[in-house]
Amino acid sequence: MELKLSQDTVVNDAKGSIINLKYGLTHPELSTDGKYLYHYTFGEARFDKINLEGLVLEEALQFEIEGPNGIGRHIRGYGLTSTDKIMVWSTGLNSVFDQEGKKVRDLKLTKIAPELDGAEAVPIGLSEHPGDPNTIFGLYVMRNDYQNFLVKFDLETATYEKIPLPETEKLSNYRMEIQQAGAPSMTFNPMASLTNVQDKILLPNGAYNEAYVYDIPLDSLYLITWNSELTANQNEYKLPKTVEAEKAAGHIQKFNESIHFMDPKWDPVSQRYIRLSYKTKFGEDVNERGEAKIIGAEVFLTVLDKDLNIVKETFLDRYEKRPPPHFFIDNKIWLYENIADELGFVRITVD
Repeated sequence: MELKLSQDTVVNDAKGSIINLKYGLTHPELSTDGKYLYHYTFGEARFDKINLEGLVLEEALQFEIEGPNGIGRHIRGYGLTSTDKIMVWSTGLNSVFDQEGKKVRDLKLTKIAPELDGAEAVPIGLSEHPGDPNTIFGLYVMRNDYQNFLVKFDLETATYEKIPLPETEKLSNYRMEIQQAGAPSMTFNPMASLTNVQDKILLPNGAYNEAYVYDIPLDSLYLITWNSELTANQNEYKLPKTVEAEKAAGHIQKFNESIHFMDPKWDPVSQRYIRLSYKTKFGEDVNERGEAKIIGAEVFLTVLDKDLNIVKETFLDRYEKRPPPHFFIDNKIWLYENIADELGFVRITVD
């Protein structure tokens, strides 16, 4: 199969309002019908609803920070339900809100599973069962041992099932503890992520060319591995287990110069996935922190069929940036682009 790629750039009309792009396009989510893009404004408890057909800001959804309907100033993540309500998760918060900002359901996940309550259990992602709003799937990681697992919550019976993800233990090969004066300060490591696509939960990670797939109707979990002919199938830089803070940037740079795999994106129109991967390029100049500046990237595109088999892969010679948050709809990859402080997109059509 020969891929035909074309590229253009479009800019969104904010209609006199301001879309806050200080942190870029944060947590982009598509509506169920694919017509609207939601952008979370970090620190402002606001979601911008963007009409993709007209490329205009449809509405700014202002939520409360405090009170019974509050989501706090910073959230860990959010997703849209099958009825385009907004499910928000963070430490101590797992709730569903309508688009007016009213809390319509407290999921009470930590009451159902007390072991997930507290700072040790970090919610990476939540997703609603596509046919049953009383079933919620969650990806969690434990801070104490970095164990990843999928949790299936039954809200009706207030029960849960914990599903281990043993292959994610390999991510410990890339875990680097950064120390200050010999004491632990922070940790650098790639993580698994959660994506709900139709009747599947995908659990990929950035370091390996693979993903766990949880088949919802069959209630089964399996690992799928891909074999790229263009890149390595795992990040090839071996990070040290511990490093002093002043040397950490050099190791992170070398890690980023090797391959990084992004989450697969599903197009309900063409019934295909795309998965971007890239190697970051660094220049000689450094920033105020003494770190080498990013000057570009080598970007690769993999097209997958609906059963997650590789159809085609190619090098994107006309796109030389580290890919930002993006989505795939109607055969087009939409890649976020800040154009004179306006929300824009580079669109790559995949035929």
